[in-house]
Amino acid sequence: MLLSELVKTTPTDLKQVSVTIQTTLAKLKDLQENQEDSLQSLLSSYDEQLHKIQENCKKLIADLNKLEQKTKQKLKDTLTKLQAPLERDINKCATLQDELKQLGDAIHVIGDKSKQELSLIASIKCQDRIQQFEKYQKENFVEVKSLINFQHNIEIVQYLSKLSGLGRIEHITQTLKVQGNPNQIIRMYEKSEYNVRARWDNVLLNCSIIDVCVLPSGLVLAADDFNNNVKLLNQQYQVVSQCSVSGQPFNMSLITPSEVGVTVGSKIKFIEVNNSKLVKVRKLQLQHTCKGIAYHEGNLFVTSGTALYKYRYAQNDKIGRKLHENKYENTGKNLVGYIFIN
Repeated sequence: MLLSELVKTTPTDLKQVSVTIQTTLAKLKDLQENQEDSLQSLLSSYDEQLHKIQENCKKLIADLNKLEQKTKQKLKDTLTKLQAPLERDINKCATLQDELKQLGDAIHVIGDKSKQELSLIASIKCQDRIQQFEKYQKENFVEVKSLINFQHNIEIVQYLSKLSGLGRIEHITQTLKVQGNPNQIIRMYEKSEYNVRARWDNVLLNCSIIDVCVLPSGLVLAADDFNNNVKLLNQQYQVVSQCSVSGQPFNMSLITPSEVGVTVGSKIKFIEVNNSKLVKVRKLQLQHTCKGIAYHEGNLFVTSGTALYKYRYAQNDKIGRKLHENKYENTGKNLVGYIFIN
C-alpha cells in the first residue's frame, strides 16, 4: 500500500501521540527514580552492614584481648607460685654459705694448739651448720628444674579454622508494589489473650500495649506506653526481656530482621534483639514530635502529628525532608496515625 493511500485509511492524532509520549516519559522517569532509590538503598545497606561487620570484629578482638589478659594473669600467678620457694632456697643457701665461710676462716685463725678450746667450739658449730644443710637439702631439695609451658586451646583454633566468615551475607528483596484485591474480606476465626505484665512493671499501673511488631524469627515486640518500655515476647507470648525507653512509646517499625525503631517524644530509639535480649543501639533526636514511623529501602518515614517527614536511616539523618504537611491542622485533622508501606 502506498503512503498516500495509508494516510487516507489511518487516522493521525498528533495530540494524542504527544500525550502518550508525555505519559511514557513520566513512567520512565518514575522507573528511573525508583531504580535510583533502589541503588541508593543498596549502597546504604552495604555501608550499614559493613559498619556492623567492623563493629562485630571489634567486639571479637576485645573479647580476645580479655582472654589474653586472663591467660597472662594465670601465667603470672604460676610464676609467682613457683618462684617463691626457689628464692627461699637460694636465700637459705646463701645464709649457710656465709656462716660456714666465717667458721672456716675462724678455724684457720685459731688453729694453734694453745687454743684447743676455741677449736673445739668452732668445730662443733661447723658440724652443726653442716648438719643443718644436709637436713634442709634432704627435706626441701629435689633435683628438677621448674619450667612454665603454655598449651594453646586447640578447640578455639579448630573452630575458627572451620568458619567461612563472621556471619552470613543475605540478599533480602522487598516488593515495591503488591497487587491485591482491595475488596477482599478478612475474617477472624479465633482470638487469644495473653498477660504481658512483667515483674519490673509499675505495680500501680496497668499494661497499655499501644503497638506490636513481629520479627521474622517469630518473636514479638510490644510497646507499653503506661510502663514506658518495650517488651520482648517469645513464640509462646511470654515476656522474656524488656527495655526502658524513658518516655511513652507510640509506634514501632521493623528496620532489620533483628532491629526496630521506636518513636518516643521527639526521639527515635533503635532497639536490637540479641540472644533473646533487648539492647539499645542508638537514638535519633529530631526537631519535632515523633508519632508514626515506617522504614522502607533505607528511608525512615515519620509523622509529627501534622506533617510527614523522610529521613535517611544509614546516614543518621537529623534534618530530613518534609514530604507533606496538613493544612487543616487548626481543624484538628492531624497525621497521628500509623504509616503502612507496601
